[in-house]
Amino acid sequence: MAGAIRYRMGIDAATGEPISGVRHLVQSLGKIWTTRLDSLPMLLDFGSDLRGLLSEDVEPALSLAIYNELVVSAARWEPEYELTELQLVFLKSSGTLGLRHGGIYYPEGRLGNYDLAVPLSIPAGALVGGPAR
Repeated sequence: MAGAIRYRMGIDAATGEPISGVRHLVQSLGKIWTTRLDSLPMLLDFGSDLRGLLSEDVEPALSLAIYNELVVSAARWEPEYELTELQLVFLKSSGTLGLRHGGIYYPEGRLGNYDLAVPLSIPAGALVGGPAR
């Protein structure tokens, strides 16, 4: 079918159901941001170093380091999303990090097609330490 968008498909990690589109993107970003570097034997550089940053005192410099780590890891591992806005919503002592982010979603970015661009805003949710409360 000519002109059909070729969405990336996957499996929901919680339910086992097939997912695609934005749901797959959100799950992918969560996987990137919650996977520690050097934890996947065949892909040692996959993930981010967020957990290492969360053991520090919360200061402006730490916030900047967190933002940098999120943007760099998303840009490296998620070709279908370009972060354009990022807001730290909450950071709990349990290690739960809540973020609100937005950007441009490219459904066919993994194929090198950046002509189709959809503005996207993703509400705050927990990325480390369990579901948002």
